[in-house]
Amino acid sequence: MSNLVWKCEQWFAGQMQQSEVFFSEDQARDFARKLSGVAPDLVLKIEPMPIQHVWN
Repeated sequence: MSNLVWKCEQWFAGQMQQSEVFFSEDQARDFARKLSGVAPDLVLKIEPMPIQHVWN
């Protein structure tokens, strides 16, 4: 198991609406690709995170 997870945040009109956690970068990018174009103000931010920041 990797020590990294990938967080995908959905920002709409300058406010974070939802955050999802994925075990691989490919999963996060596939999720973002499905949401791209849904709304003109929707911004998706994908970043790696140490797994310790998500679960204790």
